Amino acid sequence: MENITQIEKIKRSYKIEELLRLAGYYFIAAVLLFSGIAKIIDPVPLINTLKLIKIIPESLHILIATLLPVIEICFALLLLMKIKPKIALKLITLLFSIFLGFSIYGAIAGYGTDCGCFGNTVKSSFGLGMIIRNTVFLIISFILMINSKLSITN
Repeated sequence: MENITQIEKIKRSYKIEELLRLAGYYFIAAVLLFSGIAKIIDPVPLINTLKLIKIIPESLHILIATLLPVIEICFALLLLMKIKPKIALKLITLLFSIFLGFSIYGAIAGYGTDCGCFGNTVKSSFGLGMIIRNTVFLIISFILMINSKLSITN
């Protein structure tokens, strides 16, 4: 009788683990879709943030502000349509790594402005909150990327 209980516990924990993976997968897709659409609706906060970064030529600000939301939306759609999700998750993990690095850089540089990450819909200033948020996004995408048993990516 005790063995059956252990087997049931394992089955239940596997289901919970799978549900958490699915939730993380669709959460990442939703974040990318939301942030991409928000940047398209209002690109000004992102452009203003790009102006703060002196190593990016001003001529590239509009190009980056145009391409970044398109990339985010494309990644979200790849996940939602389950088109090459393993490759998409690798690229998303790279993107979130860049976002985390940028949020750390902005916090150290003392940027006190909104980053434009979500257009004007969600205020997101540089600082510890942004670093934590981007770390969480990166961890979720990394876990999804390295988990080869993820049924949604098979």
